[in-house]
Amino acid sequence: GIAVVEGLLTFVDYIMRRYHVVLMVGAVIFSIICMESLAFLGLPPTQNHRVVTLMAIDSQQDSYSEYVDDETLFESILSTKGTKFEGAGVPRLDLGPEEIPPLLMTALKLNNVPHIDAGLESMWAFAGETTRHVFQNNITDFIESAHETANQFPTSFYGVAMNGMSWSLETELNRVGGNDGWIATQVIKTISADGRLRRWQWELRKNRRPPDLGCWFVESIGSSDRKGQFEPE
Repeated sequence: GIAVVEGLLTFVDYIMRRYHVVLMVGAVIFSIICMESLAFLGLPPTQNHRVVTLMAIDSQQDSYSEYVDDETLFESILSTKGTKFEGAGVPRLDLGPEEIPPLLMTALKLNNVPHIDAGLESMWAFAGETTRHVFQNNITDFIESAHETANQFPTSFYGVAMNGMSWSLETELNRVGGNDGWIATQVIKTISADGRLRRWQWELRKNRRPPDLGCWFVESIGSSDRKGQFEPE
């Protein structure tokens, strides 16, 4: 199963680099077929799968990029399938904790879709009690602060989420206490607009009382240091 898929992906990789063929539509469709095949087999996406997807996008400029990130992969799949991003919305029962970090990162990157500051509005909607306390439940102050921080500090969370070069999921979701746990964590790696790396540890919590009983919220997002480490050596 996985050996055959990776072999085909490697072959496409070689053809596109050797002959610089503009195969955008074909390669993207092929990439998605491989992704679905891996999902059917219960296997994770391979690195080659992601590279081929990016090659299909870059082939329009007759270039090849080895740089791979979940942001580009997510956007390329949406584009290929003709799916229009309609925003992250608000907390809801059908959203698992593993879906929230990539959904909100995409919403912040496309902050003005489907309307101005839609991404930040969703970030506020998913914010836990700590964030709401800091801004005294004032969404206007929160949005103004996020824009100011993003514009002044490229490596701040909102700087990288809204203006950065890329983001990628670096770890699987860790649900404390197993499937019944109400706390989950996940690490996202970002590259800022000026090329600096940061890692962010998301802590999500499941609401255990009304309103929004059973929905997941973002309790905190902790930053790494400039070396990408969370704790001093």
